[in-house]
Amino acid sequence: MSKSLEAKIRKYEKIIQDHNRDKKRFCEELLVLLQQCEERYKSVLQAPDDSPEWQVIVLKRAKQPVLSFQSRTMRDMSAREATKIRREAADLYNRGYSTTTIAHILGIGIATAGRITANYRHQINFQNTVQSHERARQLEVDK
Repeated sequence: MSKSLEAKIRKYEKIIQDHNRDKKRFCEELLVLLQQCEERYKSVLQAPDDSPEWQVIVLKRAKQPVLSFQSRTMRDMSAREATKIRREAADLYNRGYSTTTIAHILGIGIATAGRITANYRHQINFQNTVQSHERARQLEVDK
């Protein structure tokens, strides 16, 4: 596997780790705010909408970390880059990555990754079928 693909995988894993860390911190901070609201009003449901505690919770929820990835299409790339992406997608598919993960690692759309992996599977199945027929013919000749 190429060094650039390994770097893309590491970058993807770092994005996931950073997001998980941010999401955990967000949840912990939100939990503290909810507990403060409950201490004051006995229940979050009983807190008035205009209370400072509830307003802080609403603001905090609006700042929830969002995980997003680049989503280019093959039209956005040069022919050379598109060829490289197809090869890398096949490598990732062979390593067992899902279509969604392949899309995220390579910075392409999920539908694009799905088409690439489907075409790759079709190509492999066709090659296997041709080889199987060739073996069967060879066995017939050898008889």
